[in-house]
Amino acid sequence: MENRSLKIIHIIPFHPSPSSFIFAKRQVEDLSGLGHINEVFYFNTSFSLLGFYRQLMSLIKLVRGFNPDVIHAHYGTINAFFASFIKNVPLVVSFHGSDLNYTKDVHWFREKLGKRLSHIAAQRAQHIICVSELLQAKLPLGKEKSSVIPSGVNTEHFKKLNRTECKSALNLSEGKNYIFFNANNPVVKRLDIALEAVTLLKDLNVELLSLKGNVEPTEIPVYLNASVAVLLCSDSEGSPMVIKEAMACGLPIVSTDVGDVKSAIAHVNNCFIIPQNPVLIAEKIRSIVASQVEQTNGMEQIKMLGLDQVSVVKKVEAIYYSAIQKGDKWN
Repeated sequence: MENRSLKIIHIIPFHPSPSSFIFAKRQVEDLSGLGHINEVFYFNTSFSLLGFYRQLMSLIKLVRGFNPDVIHAHYGTINAFFASFIKNVPLVVSFHGSDLNYTKDVHWFREKLGKRLSHIAAQRAQHIICVSELLQAKLPLGKEKSSVIPSGVNTEHFKKLNRTECKSALNLSEGKNYIFFNANNPVVKRLDIALEAVTLLKDLNVELLSLKGNVEPTEIPVYLNASVAVLLCSDSEGSPMVIKEAMACGLPIVSTDVGDVKSAIAHVNNCFIIPQNPVLIAEKIRSIVASQVEQTNGMEQIKMLGLDQVSVVKKVEAIYYSAIQKGDKWN
């Protein structure tokens, strides 16, 4: 069975931002590269009973026409719960972070409901993928049918580029030291701490290069390589893609101990785990700017840890075959 082409329906939350759930979209592309046939169903998570019903009818119609071997829900909460209504096809659910982690930027009722729906979907799934061990530990049940597989990084797309050329392409000042920061969820990502840290570095001409999800994914490597370092000071994470992308680009990293960051950068030079403290963050950034580090061994570690997209997609493929062999998911 493990040599035959599979038909897979991927259920991904709809979001208008081009970079939203890009890890899932890229995984679909990678699976197509292995010869599998994929259909993507973008689920609108703006909940209403009528909207849920209409989308479920559309999904059932797609399932009947496409006849998939497996359904993969790329995110928990209502997205995975929605996918779990198809009873005659094995379900794989990937949890990425805020679908199991506590998030303080949503209403308490929606927070608790979302986690409850994640738990129901996990119970119904044939197999569960968690992007980090810390996330796997938060599964209330289903650990025995779960695997830890971080999303992979495209090492052909994310690699070391000339900083001066990248700054020029983005019309950025050659004289400034930019710190890349993913602010697509500023409350959880703690943009406030990042901004406070940068204000302590005015003497070094440091500026935060803060992106909020409105940048084309193909431009992200240019923004990364225009920077001297990457900063992550989130309250919680699953397996942040920006860390792996920064590693592939050979950039120094300053991060809080969230998700799988500590294990990912453990053997990467000029990368630091720090408390969520603006003063300590500023000190580490200052040392990076002062040392003028041009490149780390991050790409080497990406390949050693199997975090490249080729290695990861083959692990996901193996999960599909295993789920199919086990049969239908729940009754």
